Amino acid sequence: MTAFHTSLLLAQDTSPGSGLVGMLPLLLMFAVIYFIVLRPMSKQDKDRRKRVEKVERGDQVVLGGGILGRISSVDDQIAVVEIADRVKVRVLKKDIVDMQDSVLKPAQSQKAASKEPSKAEPNKAEPNKAEASEAKPSEAKGSQDEAR
Repeated sequence: MTAFHTSLLLAQDTSPGSGLVGMLPLLLMFAVIYFIVLRPMSKQDKDRRKRVEKVERGDQVVLGGGILGRISSVDDQIAVVEIADRVKVRVLKKDIVDMQDSVLKPAQSQKAASKEPSKAEPNKAEPNKAEASEAKPSEAKGSQDEAR
């Protein structure tokens, strides 16, 4: 038994740096996630909070749930938002999601980019009018031949 125990002890790596080398990939993954995901998200959230703090009368805002409105008045923690003609809602400033122009501009630019067709190649969904007019008489002749 003692020979078995000594062989196990000799087989174990007792160098102090082996634990750190094993954890290095895990530490690198956390660093990459922090710099690629978490840091930009926190910066965007900080910018959004600054915009919401600066809201004033007449600003177009987006409330939680996607309701669009215009600020009628602002207090320390409460804002009165007009969501339709003569329809005003009192909301907490923390429930204002963002300014309307900063939320809708990116969505509109993406929509415009997706609607713009490529000018290099013609639209294949619409058949050529000349081809369509040629196809109709030939179909009519085929149906008349079958009837005889």
